[in-house]
Amino acid sequence: MASKTHIMSDETGQRIASALEAMARGSLLAYDGEAGEYKGVDRWLRSMRDGRIYTVKVPTGSAVACVKADANEGVAVPVTGTNSKAATDPYAALAPFFHVDCNATVDAGGVPHITAISGDGMFARTGGNGNVWVLAPVLFWRVEDTDGGAYTSISVSDTQLPGFSPQPGAMLPDGSLRPCMVYAKYALSDHGGSAASVSGAQPRTRDVSHNSLITICKTASTGYSGRSIADDWYLKVMFLMKYATKNSQSVFAGCTNYSQVKPVTAAAKSQSYVVVAKGSGYVAGSAVMIGTQNVDRGVAAAHDVVDYAIIKRVETHDGENERLVLDRPATTSVGNYVYTAPWPTGCCDGVQGDGSPTPPKSGKEPFTLQGVETGMGMYEAMSGVALKYDGSACRLMMLHDTRKEAASITADYVDAGAELPADATEGWKYPVRLSNAGGMLVGTGSGASTTTGVCDGTYMKATSTVGSYEFLALGNLGNAASAGLWYVNGNDALSDARWNIGSRLSGTGRSRG
Repeated sequence: MASKTHIMSDETGQRIASALEAMARGSLLAYDGEAGEYKGVDRWLRSMRDGRIYTVKVPTGSAVACVKADANEGVAVPVTGTNSKAATDPYAALAPFFHVDCNATVDAGGVPHITAISGDGMFARTGGNGNVWVLAPVLFWRVEDTDGGAYTSISVSDTQLPGFSPQPGAMLPDGSLRPCMVYAKYALSDHGGSAASVSGAQPRTRDVSHNSLITICKTASTGYSGRSIADDWYLKVMFLMKYATKNSQSVFAGCTNYSQVKPVTAAAKSQSYVVVAKGSGYVAGSAVMIGTQNVDRGVAAAHDVVDYAIIKRVETHDGENERLVLDRPATTSVGNYVYTAPWPTGCCDGVQGDGSPTPPKSGKEPFTLQGVETGMGMYEAMSGVALKYDGSACRLMMLHDTRKEAASITADYVDAGAELPADATEGWKYPVRLSNAGGMLVGTGSGASTTTGVCDGTYMKATSTVGSYEFLALGNLGNAASAGLWYVNGNDALSDARWNIGSRLSGTGRSRG
């Protein structure tokens, strides 16, 4: 079949300028029907480059507000969007912040192959054309303390300027640059028996851990892994650049205050609804489980009536009760319990730009940032990152090529040079500053709170602990103000899997540090 060039348009209004620019360069990007993928993706992205430096200066002390500098100075903070209101995002027209949804595969060497791009007539969200990714350019970055140590300045450019290094995940194991970056648009789920990033699925939890991701994502034989260092870096750096604050929950609360467990108040036989008292606080679009007992969500009795269902709408049942109309029938009894669960993937597909289905500070909904849907009401376990308690401190250990992932911290893991804020007692710590640890931006120091410093909690074992633990990011349904982009749970062994631990498929685990 002859090669054919597709002219692409972008589905979201805030990227019209970028889409027009892409169309003008259509001759650089051609679809090869025989190979089943686009050729020239790297040339196409390079043609958009502006070569400028975008900087954000992040206070190293308890102050939260950041300062935009260089080409970032004067770029307005975006106004977030919802399902009914488009975001106002001046970054959509700036080349380093370009992103578009795509379908892609990643080969065993870690190289991405773009098989469809949103708007080209082939792209599919629900698995019909493979996994869904956010396509973005390779970036270069520089991080340094400035102003006498008062700030950590983070700079990015779409061009490798003097003093700039490739972003985490940009370099393949052989030392060459990826033609582009792909970030999983959705949380890890299953599709066709494989680890997936697709819309409309139940996030995979209960069996997900640092160790199980080795098998789930087939890290030893493919180019895939669980949530990678690059995935973590992209969201954090893009957030800082655009919103100029360390307090991520001041913009996107995520699903972090939505841990309802309410009793069923009226029985229903084989009905697509469940009845609870009025004012229950459940949200349309979210997911629930129904069980016979009021227990931890990981216990079978929390989901032995209905394992996972989506609330289509909330309506009046009678004067004292309301119905949660579900996407499947159920037989429920008075005294059963309705539990909230991590949201289904694709719940933010209608959001117009960065934001949530409704204003993103409710604490009940996930959010999308640079096209990536996250904050689903569960932790995201990392591949290639582990915490090592050595009896006196907690070290961040890093593995850049997840092909070498193991069920313990091996010699292939390197010390990233950062100590997380552990002390003599187990519990919540509130770090004050952001530090670069081999490409991971993590909270270090102590003495902050949910409104000062990095504003997110780090739950740590006591420093006297000896052992290896997971790096669990973001927070879950009930972490509330402690959650956010900088949140870390360092309390679970590498093999621990629970109802509130998920991850995401990554195409950048095979990298060179």
